[in-house]
Amino acid sequence: MKVLRLAADSVREEHLGWIVAHDVRNAAGTKFVLRKGSAIGADSVDSLGALGPRELHLLCAEPDELHENEAGGRLARAAAGPGVDFRGPFASEYTFVAATRGLLRVDEPTLVGLNDLDGVTLFTRFDHQPVDAGEDIAGAKVTPLVIPRATIERAEAICHSRRPLRVLPFAPMRVAALVMERVHARARDRFQATLERKLAWYGSELAALRELDGARSLVDLVRAVLADRPGLIMVAGASSLDPLEPLFGALDELGARIVKHGVPVDPGSLFWMAYLDAVPIFGLASSEMFSHRTVLELVLPRLLAGETLGREDLVRLGHGGMLRREMAFRFPPYEPSETEPKS
Repeated sequence: MKVLRLAADSVREEHLGWIVAHDVRNAAGTKFVLRKGSAIGADSVDSLGALGPRELHLLCAEPDELHENEAGGRLARAAAGPGVDFRGPFASEYTFVAATRGLLRVDEPTLVGLNDLDGVTLFTRFDHQPVDAGEDIAGAKVTPLVIPRATIERAEAICHSRRPLRVLPFAPMRVAALVMERVHARARDRFQATLERKLAWYGSELAALRELDGARSLVDLVRAVLADRPGLIMVAGASSLDPLEPLFGALDELGARIVKHGVPVDPGSLFWMAYLDAVPIFGLASSEMFSHRTVLELVLPRLLAGETLGREDLVRLGHGGMLRREMAFRFPPYEPSETEPKS
């Protein structure tokens, strides 16, 4: 990279295409003649000449170097995976947006590998956040005005192996709910309305809500629920603390695989999860039946985006598992009134 100190009124034709390393304003300081990172064009020579002997700091890229805008554009194209668009540059930054409502996936090793390159920056929202179409999810910027071409080629090679940004669209799913305890009709109706509202945000529907009635065995009841061919089953009222909880005996008889009892999330520490063939089944405590900020909001988006959750996935929920009010930014903006119950 060539660098040059030059008086503004000494700019000539041979300096066209050189890059200014700082903002340049008119004599009154009210307007920009050139912004930092801009190239000198024929139309700006007279304006620069009017500034007299004011010192300019100029850069000229060598053949093996790239301007920040070109380099940033190549970085953005390399980093954007399925379900991700980008726009820019604005102030030399490219902004990534979700092309669809879905689950943001950030590949952390790739992200770290990119940010380890001098002059390359990629910053994102948290992995596994539900996002809506058009939402900003990440930004990319090449920090120097001129960067070695080899650095960007290395960034492209890192992204070629695995894109750091993806948005997995939510798949419409029929969901079944099983209520294991006797509840007042008013509470059941509120639970149903809350659940329907949440599922609707993901494009899914509550296909069946069944209650334990004592007229048939639990095994038969679960079979009846499965006959509706749901994509997943939620169970309200089964005690994860009770080793003799009848539901778990029924699931065992049906061949279900328990993933985990209890997760490091509050509220939601008594959450349990199992799979019956490919159908996920999990339990909801009373607080999770109505509240907006519980373990359900961490698990449901991932399941509806087609992910299969194993024991390690649930164990990892402890990082960020303190779901206080300030964590609301991680959850979908359910409508209306964020589904919180009224007192």
